[in-house]
Order: sequence, then structure tokens, then C-alpha cells
Amino acid sequence: MIFVLAPSTTFNRKTLKARRFPGRFAEPQRPLPRRLMLSTAFWRMAAESAMLRNGAVVAPIPAAVLVAPDLVTASLALSPILLFLLLFAEGHLVPVRPRSGDEDEVARVLDLLRLRGRSVLTRIAAERGILKGRLTLVIEQSSLARLPPITLVSIQNSADGRVLDLSDEEQRMVRETLFTDGLRESALLRVNLVEKKPMREVSLEAHSISAHARLAAMARTVAKA
Repeated sequence: MIFVLAPSTTFNRKTLKARRFPGRFAEPQRPLPRRLMLSTAFWRMAAESAMLRNGAVVAPIPAAVLVAPDLVTASLALSPILLFLLLFAEGHLVPVRPRSGDEDEVARVLDLLRLRGRSVLTRIAAERGILKGRLTLVIEQSSLARLPPITLVSIQNSADGRVLDLSDEEQRMVRETLFTDGLRESALLRVNLVEKKPMREVSLEAHSISAHARLAAMARTVAKA
């Protein structure tokens, strides 16, 4: 699940103001989708909270007490056991460990990510007429291996250190370009978990964009008009 971070897609826009370039937004205060609870990304991001996960495990106990008050003592005894099992699973069963052949897969995934990331940045910079500065595509993923990955994608400009406010068409292009045939979010997630690097960056100097790419961008703009 891809959540493209931009002022127009984020409810709490202040979280997009990073103290350094490029900035990381997955922690400590997460950007929230503009539609909040009406967005599937909101609920997937909620699963990142250890407090909510622990609460979900314990929640059936007070419910059972309301139905059968005689089971209060048994429920109180069961609660710490359930929490211990949850913490044990997260600490010993969930972490991903390297396996044979991972080196080649890591190289393949990261090469594809760099290639497609530069393609995204080239197209956006060319169509916007950006001539100076450095654009950086930042991709952040969760650290939970057994849930469908949530991928936060932002494009940041070194000129002002801000996150670009991508149009709907640009957001669609980012989704359709980054993770297509040969590269899935789950594959990148495994690489990140194996290397313990939840954040990936792909940078492009605006002055390095070829004249051919800029002419192609102009042609696309004219075709849309």
C-alpha cells in the first residue's frame, strides 16, 4: 500500500517539515492521510502502533468479564500471559533473517529501485521545468514483516528542503512506475528488513537531466493541452 506524502494528501501537514534534507517522516510523528479514518492507509498505519496492537490482544478480556463476571480472576491472570506471548512473537518470530541467495536479490531490488526512482524524478523535474537543485525520492517502509507493507513515498527538493506537492497525475505516475513487474513492495520490505534500513533514497541533480528528457516532457505537456 503506497501513501504518497504531499501537502495535499496529508492531514497533519506540519509533520512534513523535516529538520534535515532529506527528511524521514515515518517516525516519531506519522503523517496521516487527509481522509483519516475513511482511508485504508490510516488503518494500516494504525497497526504500526505497539500500544494499539497490545490493546487489541487484551481487549477481549474486559469484554468477557462483562459477559461472565465470575471469570474476573481468570481474565486478570490471562492478560499478562497474552501480552508476553505477543512480545515474544514480535521479538523472536517476526524478525526477518538473511538466507542463502539474499545478496543477489538485494542487489537486484536496489538496482531496480534506483532505476525507477531516477525515472520518476527525471519526469517530474522535466515537466515542472526545474533546472537547479537536487531532488530526492524518499521511500520509507514499516518494520512489520507479517503485515502487508505500508510504503511512504515523498519527493523532496534541496532548494527549500520541502516536500513537493504532487498533482494527482504525478501521484499516479509514482505508483505505477515504482512498483510494477519485477519489483513489489513486499520484495523491498524484505530487503529493508534484512539490511535493517527502513528508508531508501534516490537522488537526481536537476542540471543532469538531458535535453531529450525535457523535450519529451514538453511534448507530453502540449499533448495534454
